[in-house]
Amino acid sequence: MNKPMDIEQRVSTHLSVSRYLRSSERFNEASKEFTAACKDLRGRVGTNNRFVVQIEFKHYLVTSDRVGNFDVQEIQSL
Repeated sequence: MNKPMDIEQRVSTHLSVSRYLRSSERFNEASKEFTAACKDLRGRVGTNNRFVVQIEFKHYLVTSDRVGNFDVQEIQSL
């Protein structure tokens, strides 16, 4: 059986659990947003496409295959 925690251990454990729960919540929200963004992009890119977009002064090559899978890669310049 575990021995009882002292006050410092209880406080540090409490802080660790709190941090974990906050991080878990942010992770779940980010995961939902990422999934929605992928679905939206897949619908807009279509199939068998290849084009360049500029976002925030960076260029990205967007490609999609015949079944709608896509890839976005940063490129140095045009």
